[in-house]
Amino acid sequence: MSVYIVFILLMASAFFVAAFSIVPPAKVRRRDGTPIAHYPHEGLWEELKRQRLLLKDWRLLAMFIPMFASEVPIIVLSSLNSLYFNIRTRSLNSLMFNVMQIVGAIWIGLMLDNWKIASRRTRGVVTVTAVAVMVIAGWIGLTVWLYRNPMDLLDPPLFDWTDGPFGGFFVLNLIFGMNMVIYQVTVQWIIATFTNDPEHLARLAGLVKGVLAGGVAAAFGTEAAGLTQLNVVAYNFTIQAVGLVLMGIMAWTCVTTTNCTTTESVSPPPEVQASVGKDKEKDDDQTS
Repeated sequence: MSVYIVFILLMASAFFVAAFSIVPPAKVRRRDGTPIAHYPHEGLWEELKRQRLLLKDWRLLAMFIPMFASEVPIIVLSSLNSLYFNIRTRSLNSLMFNVMQIVGAIWIGLMLDNWKIASRRTRGVVTVTAVAVMVIAGWIGLTVWLYRNPMDLLDPPLFDWTDGPFGGFFVLNLIFGMNMVIYQVTVQWIIATFTNDPEHLARLAGLVKGVLAGGVAAAFGTEAAGLTQLNVVAYNFTIQAVGLVLMGIMAWTCVTTTNCTTTESVSPPPEVQASVGKDKEKDDDQTS
């Protein structure tokens, strides 16, 4: 009970942090004193209309499956961990799964913010390719592992970390821990390149999390429906693979150098305005 109370207090404390520690967006300034963006007041009806318009953006519709597939690995790995291993081994797997999310977050940040690759479009395509290699390798490896270690639900094996099958699963567990982060961060990065308008980005963030939650619920549904673990893996592998293809297409066709100079509500910094011409020339050269 004490654990739940601590979590409830931590979650409730966010309200007070937000109320007393977060600066109003309109007051945020750059070092030179210029504003980040303009924030005109919009009523509830206007906001609802703008939310509806999100569903008319073909780019977001194209990114629906990637959003939907962002967090499905946690459902698959959690189920397999509970079915195949004893308590102490489950605990180790769960710990390392979360540790690898930290590693994955650092790695994907270095990829997407790598200024050695000047073109933002190229950064996106290179990152999607790297993510695809890791994600596909993980799903193929998990499929092979399940074929080699069939299971009777009425008599689960409950392997220990001293048993032979643990080694392969442990490596896959590390890969999928990274998958949990690198896939969804790449999805969010691509969608965030569609605009620099802070209010529009807030709407996009809500849409991403809503669709992501739907994907998690569907993944739970495959487990609850009594499908074999191989069929569950096949479903989740398929939607993530299709999502990777769409991410690659969107990274190549829709990611631009910057939206600062094309978004009315955004005040671009001087250095961005100066560099836009050079970066556009690079992207045009790569396209041609």
